Amino acid sequence: MNEPNRIPRRQVLQGAAAALLPLAARRETLSRLFQSDPVLELGARDAVDRIRTGDLRAERYFERLIAQYHAHRDLNAINFIDEPRVLEAARAVDQRRANGARLPALAGLPVAIKDQILVAGYPSTGGNGALKGHIPKRNAAVVETLVRAGAIPFCMAACPDMTVLDGLMHQVFSHSPSFGAVRNPYDPSRGPGGSSGGNGALLAARIAPAALGEDTNGSIRLPSSFSGVAGLRPSTFTLENALRGTFRKRYSDDGLMLPPASRLDTIGPMARTAADVAFLDAIITGEQAPTVDPRTIRIAIPSPRYWDGDSVDEGVAKVMQETFAKLREAGCQLIEIDFNGEVRAIVGTLDNQTPVTVIAAAGLNARPYFSTEGMATWLAENAPDVTLEQMYRGRPRSSGLLAGSKLPPVEEQIKIVTEGARRYAEIFRSHGVAAIAFPTVPIPAIPLHPGGPKEPFGETIAPKGKPLQEGKVILENLFVAPRMGAAGLVLPAGLTRGLPVGMELDAPPGKDSELLGIGIAIEKILGRIPGPPFTR
Repeated sequence: MNEPNRIPRRQVLQGAAAALLPLAARRETLSRLFQSDPVLELGARDAVDRIRTGDLRAERYFERLIAQYHAHRDLNAINFIDEPRVLEAARAVDQRRANGARLPALAGLPVAIKDQILVAGYPSTGGNGALKGHIPKRNAAVVETLVRAGAIPFCMAACPDMTVLDGLMHQVFSHSPSFGAVRNPYDPSRGPGGSSGGNGALLAARIAPAALGEDTNGSIRLPSSFSGVAGLRPSTFTLENALRGTFRKRYSDDGLMLPPASRLDTIGPMARTAADVAFLDAIITGEQAPTVDPRTIRIAIPSPRYWDGDSVDEGVAKVMQETFAKLREAGCQLIEIDFNGEVRAIVGTLDNQTPVTVIAAAGLNARPYFSTEGMATWLAENAPDVTLEQMYRGRPRSSGLLAGSKLPPVEEQIKIVTEGARRYAEIFRSHGVAAIAFPTVPIPAIPLHPGGPKEPFGETIAPKGKPLQEGKVILENLFVAPRMGAAGLVLPAGLTRGLPVGMELDAPPGKDSELLGIGIAIEKILGRIPGPPFTR
């Protein structure tokens, strides 16, 4: 069979020769060789469909993705990849198809896995170099579901050091003292967001079509926004967990490495489109996203005065307002609300957190969260040859999330959390909306800083002339969904100054499939944003 878009042998040899050039020249040469390859633009569903029909050999597809990785290795988006292993797995898919076997739903799909989620036989470091020898013998539950459906773990995607919670800006930038900083494909002088920044960079750079990340306070949604891709923070049923002292979530925590996760944490899917995110979610949960008529979509959006805020970049505001205009033209019903007063006020700010924020994160039978004691126990059970001293190397050790917070009696905590959930549900009920739409981050991706991020809240920026701290601006819209247990979906909305702008859609807990259906409908209206310059 003559495979469409096959790379000529001459071009492969030219690529091999380019690998001998200096870094900058190598990237430019390899980019020129491979940028026109339409196979790199395939989404997750399209890739598996073509592999299933034999229109695309899985081995050839993986070879092209690996070549793209080498062409853009300076993005520093991968902590570990076993090229022979993934190519062997791809060849096995081709052999099964050649033998007439029925291929599973995700056969031949490469999935990048955040280096915080266990993959059997792959180093799982959580971004900490001391754990390079930690080789799990099993997959995380969500990874295992994808593998059983035929997916192939492609690599361990780079992330910041997830063992040190005191490093807020390191999380934001996806900067690890052990592995370095991940770079944004749209502008390598900037960060891709974090902490699932390796995932965002790999997707945007067309190195992988699908990924699994993790979101506590925005770690899927932030890199989705900064990197111009789509990502879902699944529901975590926070209120139910808080009231019953349980940790049932839409996605299993099993295999999320390091000490036990809090009720804020969740694994979630990322891809370049909402349709592919829904494709992955359906395999993981068994729930299909419904088909949604745009004329039935009714969502809340920020009222005009929101855009005048000191933290809202004018370019981001312009992209979002143009996005809302397209949705109105397509028949969507947009209801203006006081976003800051009704939504963000429930959880407050980093400077002035409300009781519901503290309790949802730390109280009501919450388990230890990355405490030094919990880390020591985890090391003894999983990496006995590694000491706390080797892991931290003089860096600050986390004493636990919101350690020192004085919590009221449990009865009062229940009242506070219940009231927060009631207020959040009332937004949807009183306005008759299925989702709330807003800019995921009110500014585009920010520059990397020499010597690494500045803690605790980054450098000073001034989107509207008033000095503000980077970290506080970046996170101001991201705290609501985790504390409410809500589903949050990010879609690429457009570009400002060549950088992506993400639109977040939040829905009540348990409404993930409905939210994905809305996201797919909106995506069809908006279309795809341009990829990074080297992909055009």
